[in-house]
Amino acid sequence: MNLRLQQLIQNNSVQDETSECWLWTGQISNSGYGRMMIKNDNNQTQMESAQQISYRAYIGEITTGMLSRQTCHNRLCVNPAHLELFDPDAWCK
Repeated sequence: MNLRLQQLIQNNSVQDETSECWLWTGQISNSGYGRMMIKNDNNQTQMESAQQISYRAYIGEITTGMLSRQTCHNRLCVNPAHLELFDPDAWCK
């Protein structure tokens, strides 16, 4: 778990009491998903999806080639309880 990333997620989301989604209030991509700039291990800034960051912050590292997605189908949700990993290559087949 990464406390710095958890704080970023908490500072940029609000909880919807009805759905229990954590709704992203930060930057939103053209496709409707949350995103933010973070520094990688090489101290370089890069854009990442908010759900990817939330997954890493609360659950753990994401295996290469895998992506996180919302089980609630809400593009702005960053609640780790609503996230799961999937293989986009296997999904497209």
